[in-house]
Amino acid sequence: MRILSLSHRLQHRQVDNHTILNAPNIADYDAIVLDIRATADIIHQAAQGEGFLFTHGDAPIVNGEGSDGAAPLAALLDRRREEFARALERGAVVAVILAPQSRITGVTEKQGLDRYFMLPAPIGMAWDGTTIRASEGSRGAVVDHAHPFVKVYETYQSQLLYRATIDDRAPGIGQHAHVFLRSAGGSAIGVDVRVGAGRIVFLPSPSNPETEWLPPLEGQAMVDAFSDALALPDDDPPYWGREMPVPGLEAQETRVRELAFAVEQAQDEHAMAERIATSLSRVRQVLWAGSESALLAAAAACAQTIGFEIARSEDGEPVWLDGDHSVDVVVASSEGVVEMSPHYRLRQRIEAGIASRAIAPRGVIVVSGQRLSRPDERSREIADSLRVASEAVGYALLPSRVLYRCALAALEGAPQERLEAMRARIASTNGIVDLDDLLK
Repeated sequence: MRILSLSHRLQHRQVDNHTILNAPNIADYDAIVLDIRATADIIHQAAQGEGFLFTHGDAPIVNGEGSDGAAPLAALLDRRREEFARALERGAVVAVILAPQSRITGVTEKQGLDRYFMLPAPIGMAWDGTTIRASEGSRGAVVDHAHPFVKVYETYQSQLLYRATIDDRAPGIGQHAHVFLRSAGGSAIGVDVRVGAGRIVFLPSPSNPETEWLPPLEGQAMVDAFSDALALPDDDPPYWGREMPVPGLEAQETRVRELAFAVEQAQDEHAMAERIATSLSRVRQVLWAGSESALLAAAAACAQTIGFEIARSEDGEPVWLDGDHSVDVVVASSEGVVEMSPHYRLRQRIEAGIASRAIAPRGVIVVSGQRLSRPDERSREIADSLRVASEAVGYALLPSRVLYRCALAALEGAPQERLEAMRARIASTNGIVDLDDLLK
């Protein structure tokens, strides 16, 4: 866990100290600290042009239109408001050091800003002067000792100087807020408010947050509080922690690693089995597939089963390869007779091959006529005109039921020489492919 602390210096190896201006993306953090008064001060400095201020990406910040790589202050503040909203939507916890409500002036195009402008509020609530009241005091009391952020308060309890309170009777706040700290007079100075999936935890301020002794103590307390609030495991044991013996722990950890490896191996085997099952299921889909893409995938699965290599031409068209031989592939299906449409598509590809390479490529049309009838009940799948065209032009017509039988033969262990003969006949036939002698 990393904590982003904005204008509130904390000393801990898990804390990234920044300002609202030079911080990385706030939504990247689940744990955020925001000092409202100090953040308003740095925004005011940027608005007045005091000093040289830069974004996290080293872009100079200007109070006006951005140019020459400069970042406009108004746009940067809009982005921060969006980042806070996204962080809370993701379940982040934002610890806010309370300060009185006040206006922020001087930001070009942002004349209506107040100190709490970047924090979203629950529906029916607003972080305005009726909810956040100016008030000062140095005496507080814990009313919920189980709250994770009590430990933060306890680091500076003796140096408390709260500067604002929250009216827990303000409109809408009762259903969203939980008070865990009150002043001596009963005002709410520590309040946990649900905002979306996240939480905003308001904390009272110490009298001097820059005191040398405070940042290390408060830093560790913040880490512990956020860990509890986010229900994170304690994953940072001391260096000697693993030396402490626990009977049976080492054997159980070994068992966990073995089971994790077995699960990973089983997942790999499951993925492989699923791929094989999908490929095999396509073998029978070749008999009824209706769309061109489905029939093409099913025909490819069958062709691959009998030894063809499935590829694409330079033009992206499907081809089947057998050694040095290449066959252009077209598929066509119909609930009735397959007519001449696939002929024109394949002839166009054959003519393109002749024009570009001065050779006549071989071609095959996988035909699935009467596709919704049982294979043994199909009486007329191919139109006579398509058969004559295939014989005249010189390409193969491969009925889907024949290709299916070829795939079955391969899966049942047909010898390689028979599969080679099937591939050779498919690649060389002019007209309807007859493989009955090889499928006996």
